[in-house]
Amino acid sequence: MTYGGWKVGACALGFAGAAILAAFGCGGGDASGVGKAKLPDGVRSVAIEHEACEESGNKVEVLDVNNDGKPDIKRVYAGGKEICRITDLNRDGKPDMFEYYDANGVIRRREADYDDNGVVNVIEHYENGKIVRRELDTTNQGRIDTWDFFDPNTGARIKRERDATGDGRIDQWWTYEGDKVSIAMDRNGDGQPDPDSIITLSASGQVVSDLDAGAAAPAPPPPPPPPTLSMPSPNEPAPPTTAPTTDAGVPGKPARGGAKR
Repeated sequence: MTYGGWKVGACALGFAGAAILAAFGCGGGDASGVGKAKLPDGVRSVAIEHEACEESGNKVEVLDVNNDGKPDIKRVYAGGKEICRITDLNRDGKPDMFEYYDANGVIRRREADYDDNGVVNVIEHYENGKIVRRELDTTNQGRIDTWDFFDPNTGARIKRERDATGDGRIDQWWTYEGDKVSIAMDRNGDGQPDPDSIITLSASGQVVSDLDAGAAAPAPPPPPPPPTLSMPSPNEPAPPTTAPTTDAGVPGKPARGGAKR
């Protein structure tokens, strides 16, 4: 699919203590929001799906922010309201971020290609303009491997699920409370967090509680650098400008796969 010289693929598929156990339980269902069929307990859809921002038949406002003669932002309208927006953040002539709005003009979804390899790496879901879930491809394998969940009232991340082994099953459960995070792991492959595997880390990453003495804490997944340029709707907060300080950096050369733009 082409957006005035920008080629965008429409879809590509790939497929502490009791508190943390209670928070996640079996971890069933489809947290990605892809598809309607219920997945087995502990299994997540790893598909990366790009939602099309259709220009055909709609009004398109093209903005050249840096006056280089190339489009930097395209705002697509239907019925007099903006329904989606395509942005070239790094001015390389290719879109890096896609934003989608509800009937009230409030953001409902955001996609980003944060390493500029033509693959969507992060998909954010919003309710009433507040982020509630973020899906990440942290390994550049063209598949979702990390799911973050947020408190819609505060915007704080409250839990994370990870597929660290790449088999499509959740094997790490992270719970955030204040300045600490508790991490439970499935080491025996039964799809459940093992009670004796829970490690609690401080804000600086130091182990403050370890039910399995001597076990190494799992490395945090590298988050995407957040977008640095956008033109939010008046009722939409601007994207953050700094990444979380407790996560590691992005790995090197990307692999093939994912939702091509």
